[in-house]
Amino acid sequence: MTESSAEYLVKQFASLQGRLVRKFLDKYRPKDRERFLDISNGYLMESGASWSHQRHGAGVTFVRLEGIRVNAHVAMAEYPEGIDGGRLFEYLESLGVASVHFEGIEYSVAKHEMDKLMDQMARSGLLRPVVSSGRFAHRLFELAQESPVSES
Repeated sequence: MTESSAEYLVKQFASLQGRLVRKFLDKYRPKDRERFLDISNGYLMESGASWSHQRHGAGVTFVRLEGIRVNAHVAMAEYPEGIDGGRLFEYLESLGVASVHFEGIEYSVAKHEMDKLMDQMARSGLLRPVVSSGRFAHRLFELAQESPVSES
């Protein structure tokens, strides 16, 4: 895969991350919901696929056998579908996507370009900015409205 619809991929990413985070939280029920220090690295199943998970800093990275990577970062317990340009960059890079298109503009899959894309999607009403609470306040984006996306 080299280039695709940014809107579709962002919705797919937010949905996948939300499912993984909820599965993680339901499975382990962590007491520490900011850094997950009470959770060991391990595996979980989502939509028939095995995902490894590794705790880091203020989040958890999920990796599927094929190398698909979802790095749920700060505030994942507060905003399971919360995304930012850096997390989107990691996901798209793991899929092998080189560029995406949104509203007739091509964005290369680079962190600074994904930050621009997030801002444009917010201006267009597709995303809405949110700010996490707690020790690791961070600006994230959520989908402005829920819409079904096929599982991957």
